[in-house]
Amino acid sequence: MYESPTQRAEEIDVAATLPPQALRNLSDHAAIHLSVEWRDLPDAAWSNEVRTALGRLVPVSETVWMRTREVWIHAVDLGSGGSFRDFPPGLVDALLDDVARSWDRRRVQEGLPVYAFAPTDRPGREAVPTAPEAIVLTGTAAQLASWATGRNAVGVERAGGGELPEPPRWL
Repeated sequence: MYESPTQRAEEIDVAATLPPQALRNLSDHAAIHLSVEWRDLPDAAWSNEVRTALGRLVPVSETVWMRTREVWIHAVDLGSGGSFRDFPPGLVDALLDDVARSWDRRRVQEGLPVYAFAPTDRPGREAVPTAPEAIVLTGTAAQLASWATGRNAVGVERAGGGELPEPPRWL
């Protein structure tokens, strides 16, 4: 993690100026270093808590998921041709679950509406609204994940019609 949001922004700004091969090398080095750290972490340490950039305390074991979603989503953000359609189906489903948990956790405090995802390409994952006022959203799972993470709304529709809302912040 970063010491501060300022440090994070500064590192992103510096990395954005690097030639592509230098950025690839930096990324490869960071991935190898992180893999070694995880590999050598004692079993008992996986339950230790770390603070995320947003201030949440999570077990070290959650950093594997955090890194996974960060790498895949930001690969799309680079705008080099990748999309959520390229993600493994299990990753897309995990992202949708992660977003839903995040919104549920903050619903009361932030006054968020109840959302239910109805992916058209996932038999058995149909939306089960937990409240009569739930906003049910349809589209492929990849389209829903892209919308829910604030990237792209193409292909996402509000069941029953009506205007598609902007997604709440995810993280």
